[in-house]
Amino acid sequence: MTEMLIEENKEYALDCTNALWKSGEIHDQYHAAKLHLLKDADFAIETPDNLIIIEYKNSAIPGASSPNSFNPMEDKTINSVVRKYYDSLHYLTLVGKTKPKRYVYVVETPTSDYVMRARLRERISKELPFELQKNIGMGRRLIEDVDVLSIEEWNRHEQYGKFPFVKISEMEKAEQ
Repeated sequence: MTEMLIEENKEYALDCTNALWKSGEIHDQYHAAKLHLLKDADFAIETPDNLIIIEYKNSAIPGASSPNSFNPMEDKTINSVVRKYYDSLHYLTLVGKTKPKRYVYVVETPTSDYVMRARLRERISKELPFELQKNIGMGRRLIEDVDVLSIEEWNRHEQYGKFPFVKISEMEKAEQ
């Protein structure tokens, strides 16, 4: 399981066997440094071409408390997701990860669909530094792209699918 990054609910793991580098420790490093105001993305994966920064939220899992109360379209939630990208850049800089960055928000809710995720992507992208880097970046880029996907969409994606989300219960059955 050392090549797996396990999400906080311990329902899914991200298979990083094909990653050049991976991290699920941003939160722990910030906490150890007593940087409680910084927010962090859940995972980071390095590929030959990119760094993929991943925020994961799943209120559609069995046993989720108040699954219908989570609204990914709320301003407060969107602001938090955006801030996690910005604040995770500190960690990536300090560990020497400078490749082009892609931000992916993997979100599952009982009522989410492709249209909601597309609208969410548009709202999130307006708060990320795309326009800033175009105006003053002098060729430097803080972000290449942003995606908002379901687990299924992530797993089918040409690039991201190389690092599939797998149900831990199914992994354990396969190991027996």
